[in-house]
Amino acid sequence: IEATGICAASWFFGTIHKKIAGFQLDEVYVGTAEERAAGGKPDTSMHPGRDFSMGTNVLVAPSDWEKAIKNLEPVPETFSQQRERTLSNIKSMKEMMADAPEEEKSTFAAGIEAEVKFLQKLNDEEAAEGDASAPVKDIEAA
Repeated sequence: IEATGICAASWFFGTIHKKIAGFQLDEVYVGTAEERAAGGKPDTSMHPGRDFSMGTNVLVAPSDWEKAIKNLEPVPETFSQQRERTLSNIKSMKEMMADAPEEEKSTFAAGIEAEVKFLQKLNDEEAAEGDASAPVKDIEAA
């Protein structure tokens, strides 16, 4: 493969980058295995005041995994928040549809139709939960 020249450009650019960035061999930064074993190259930063330790990180498992995973889940939106977001989507799609060329208007119409179906489903879910405030019927007001 190398004879084809596929890799030649990457080596060439890598060499140029090495010279510009001033990269050096790992032994310069971390020392040889013998130097590290003898303590000649301690794990400290090259920059004063920014010392670090290259120790291991042992994670302690939480006592209740289900609760920990539950804390990572997003907070569910209320029916009002979902409705507000959907109406905002419909409004923005109608605005974009007004400026869109004829061939794109059908796409916006399909998107608006999908949002209206979602609103209907949302109203049905809210009614099923018994928390039904007046469902939104007139989306033209959005």
